[in-house]
Amino acid sequence: MAKTLISIRLETDILGWYKAHAGDVGYQSRISSVLRNFQKQTMLREQRILGRAQQIFLNYHARCFWHLRRDLEITLANVPMIQEGLRKYGGLEGARLAGDLDLGKIWEFSDATD
Repeated sequence: MAKTLISIRLETDILGWYKAHAGDVGYQSRISSVLRNFQKQTMLREQRILGRAQQIFLNYHARCFWHLRRDLEITLANVPMIQEGLRKYGGLEGARLAGDLDLGKIWEFSDATD
């Protein structure tokens, strides 16, 4: 795979840790591997939220999205619109479902301890 030369600023202790633990692979390859894994996890979370948004849109179309075509292609760009419709017309259940579609969760680390 092609690689691009970049400049990045990392905290000294983080860089030192990678250099100490990289082994034969090299610290830059190890950092790239961590970023690749994060990308894959993020894409999986995107797909889960998108699938859930599509399901919710169809299940709640008559109640919350009657003004939109039933065959509307659901993308990440219109998830906020789905959340808005759920909050506005879906009652308590709609508000809960809107929370399930939180796009902010896409960028969270799954094992974050903060």
